[in-house]
Amino acid sequence: MSPNSTLYPQLILKPSSGYVSATHSRHGGLEKSLEASTSSEEPVSRHVQKTLIYHVSRYQLCTSFLIRETNPIIGHTISKEELFKYTNGRFLSEEESQLSKRYVRFDIDRLCGVIANVSGTGTQQVSSIDKMEGGFSKALLMTTLDGGEYIVKIPCPNAGRPMYCTASEVAVLDFVRTHTTIPVPKVLAWSTDSTNPVGVEYIVMERVPGVQIFKKWTEMGDVDRLSIVKRLTQWEHELAEIPFPAFGSLYHKGSLSDRESIPLDPSVDPEGLFCVGPSCDSHWLMQHSPDVHYGPWKTIGDFGEALINRSLLKSQHGPKAKLPASLNSPLEEHLVTLGVAKEIMPAMATNVKLLAQSQPTLWHTDIHMGNIFVAEDEPDKVTGFIDWQHTSISPLFMQVRWPTFLAPPEDYPEGQVMPQLPPGYEDMEAEDKEIALYIKQKATWAKAYEVATLLNDKKAWRAMQLPLALKELFRRCGDTWDEGILPLRETLIELFRSQRELGFETDISLHFNDEQIAAHEKEFQAYEEWHEIRSFVKKLLDTDDDGWIPPEYDFTEMKSRNKMLFDYYVSKPDLNKTPDEVRRLWPFSLDGL
Repeated sequence: MSPNSTLYPQLILKPSSGYVSATHSRHGGLEKSLEASTSSEEPVSRHVQKTLIYHVSRYQLCTSFLIRETNPIIGHTISKEELFKYTNGRFLSEEESQLSKRYVRFDIDRLCGVIANVSGTGTQQVSSIDKMEGGFSKALLMTTLDGGEYIVKIPCPNAGRPMYCTASEVAVLDFVRTHTTIPVPKVLAWSTDSTNPVGVEYIVMERVPGVQIFKKWTEMGDVDRLSIVKRLTQWEHELAEIPFPAFGSLYHKGSLSDRESIPLDPSVDPEGLFCVGPSCDSHWLMQHSPDVHYGPWKTIGDFGEALINRSLLKSQHGPKAKLPASLNSPLEEHLVTLGVAKEIMPAMATNVKLLAQSQPTLWHTDIHMGNIFVAEDEPDKVTGFIDWQHTSISPLFMQVRWPTFLAPPEDYPEGQVMPQLPPGYEDMEAEDKEIALYIKQKATWAKAYEVATLLNDKKAWRAMQLPLALKELFRRCGDTWDEGILPLRETLIELFRSQRELGFETDISLHFNDEQIAAHEKEFQAYEEWHEIRSFVKKLLDTDDDGWIPPEYDFTEMKSRNKMLFDYYVSKPDLNKTPDEVRRLWPFSLDGL
């Protein structure tokens, strides 16, 4: 029905402190800075290290949008236009394009009417809208006069293919809520038709009770933390045990035609409510072509071939890889390397080691402290997991990973080896001791997750042990438009060298001579140098590939810090590059500085 204007007489629109969404999350200011200062081959100078630690430690754990308690600009009333714009930070790279990808205009009055209907009375006034946003969607906390709270999620233009992204997220939330014990928000209303009265696709869901775990983690004892880790692996085990008939994304059967869907087995879905359909992963957001197969795929071979075809099409018709010109391989070389990967895909599809860990699996691949809610007074009790956008059904070996806040540091000893303090710890300076102790603590919690996975989720643990080269082929062949062709060729060479050890029963149609390998190693060394520079800058600016800067940071100051890092890097005595060469490799613009 047409919404009544009396339902929303004086809305208060403001940035919110309610939820932290998955995208643009931060997992430790001090954590990030310490990690960065110890991961480079050469230690960061004391001055640079102290300055950056002071800067990033203002973000103590995980914040992907404005936090009311720590940011004085929170709580002010904003205009409707600001509701449509992306205001959750700035970008050091291609800012105008980044902002346009996150601009969404919609009819606020009509959306209030949806909430009125969801509230059950049809007449309940919406008193305020708190704006929250991540990199792929806006989330609005809409509060009614009677205290009811509803989360409305609206996808941004960069979220994924229209209709599919929203429809799949709704189905995943419904499926996980009804087929596992994992607590997730209940969907109350949704629309995948952007021509609806609101003017956009949307999902209305319950607000998860409790608080995000990053607000409690530092005050939790080891027993409570360990309880969270164990419970997490038990929930992941529940997901790993659910068989799916194909790779793709999950949908309600009514959302798709029979032509583009495969039903679940009756033993899993006796009422026949769900199906596997095309992938809604944001990587599949591309210009539509009849040559693109979005899924579902019944075999690992078909899945791998689709990833290669996606890269082939993007390399010919999409934007160029975000690489320095010196690392952008000619198109012909790009196509040849992808062709080689395509030729060996049938052999990959029969590799016994790979097949054992490749069952289609639904998985939450972005578990961080902003996506986990716990009870305010009992932080060892999880009340909900949020942000299931882009959740796909992919091979198990591609899904399993350490949750971000439990990820191991560099040189982490896997297996039955407990993390230790480094030799000479007692003789270190106080600052070095702090860093060493932090790294040990980080490794200890990674070990807790590793052991808990072994005990509670052996399928996932075995998938994590799969040889890296077998995994990397599938990861690299699908992202060449982003990372270039060199990482894929490196993987192909490793497969060529180690094919017997990797479980191939016969020789795969893959060969590189000494001259080709030597030429590649020279090119790949340059790629690694660029990757080292990019990682160095991202870690010490606490940012991502887009150069996202949180709103409470002074953007001008962050641009200056970017220049300060450049000046530090080019002053390294063992650097074998000129300042101009480093500038061409630098990930973020230095213009005007």
